[in-house]
Amino acid sequence: MKRQPRVPLAWKNLTHNLRRLAVALCGINFAVVLMFVQVGFRNALFDSTVQVVNCLNADIVICSKAQYSLPAQMRFGHERIYQARGCEGVAAAYPLYIETPRAIWKQPRGKGRPIRVIACENPAALLDLPGVADYCAGLREPDTAIIDRASKRNSYADPRSDAPLERQRGMELCGRPIRLVGTFEMGTDFTSDGNLLMSPENFARYFPQRTIGKTPLAMVDLGVVQVCKGADPQEVKQRLIESLPHDMLVKTKDELIDREIGFWNSSTPIGFVFSLGTVIGFVVGVIICYQVIYADIADHMPEYATLKAMGYGNGYFVRVVLQEAFYLSVLSFIPGLILSAALYQVLAQSTGLLMMLTFPRIAVIFLLTVAMCVVSGAMAMRKVLSADPADLY
Repeated sequence: MKRQPRVPLAWKNLTHNLRRLAVALCGINFAVVLMFVQVGFRNALFDSTVQVVNCLNADIVICSKAQYSLPAQMRFGHERIYQARGCEGVAAAYPLYIETPRAIWKQPRGKGRPIRVIACENPAALLDLPGVADYCAGLREPDTAIIDRASKRNSYADPRSDAPLERQRGMELCGRPIRLVGTFEMGTDFTSDGNLLMSPENFARYFPQRTIGKTPLAMVDLGVVQVCKGADPQEVKQRLIESLPHDMLVKTKDELIDREIGFWNSSTPIGFVFSLGTVIGFVVGVIICYQVIYADIADHMPEYATLKAMGYGNGYFVRVVLQEAFYLSVLSFIPGLILSAALYQVLAQSTGLLMMLTFPRIAVIFLLTVAMCVVSGAMAMRKVLSADPADLY
């Protein structure tokens, strides 16, 4: 006679009442989604803030030492770019111009809204953004720009609508008409809802008062440095530090990204708030999972007492409870992941933020979910260990 496969006791305990299991999974799934959303917003803050630097084809980036964060816009003189070009090991150095406070975008019959305007020479070689190279010729024409497809819908010209860009007329930048000749995709952040890219010549036309007493392009926001083939970026960085004045900050691209993330994480409350939200989601999950496991144990106390009377030791009951906790974590994590992925897409499309669900981030939430359920199981374990066979009689 063929033997039936053995079914773990923990699995039978969970599935004997499917309605209760479904309610339990919904509760734990809520905690999983809450952790995913909090982690998503926290990482979106970091990823979106450094996206301007991340999309640069740069080995080294130079900026003013007074620029504690990218939105601070503490500028330096264009002559530093010339000095960087003369440094040994530097293949090219370009100025990057960024304007946000004075950049006011206005749609026809709409209210003015701030927008981030980026300008650079040779954007096809300087920016690692798909589609930019296709519009370089159009950017050289007067009063033209290309708009970020991730810009907030309805607040700016909508490049995702069915109307071609050339028909979306009547837009203004700083009270001056502007014509859109294409799109790119970079993503917004917590300080900017939209992005425009244009040539330095057009940038100077729209922001003539950017630098008092000097030409608009005399002050630079970031210097983008590309090293010669075969040169060590760290060695070139050291030469730049020695050749440039002490008021300049010289960092490799990765170092500047790490510095910016560190600022937002430690010097602002935003990173703390989203981290606290993740902790709250974890605690909520622990409470819900504890109630589920405790209720299940309470319902099966006579069975546990019988098993203890048959000679099963505490180690067996510990394994049963921890298995049950692990099954709950997996069963709740899978729908939570699917729901969170859909929610990330909706949030990314509606806000323009970089809500990215990467494998390391999925792994972190999975480990938190497992830990959440295991902690709950350990807290509820005292109930099953207290089962006394004498209570049966």
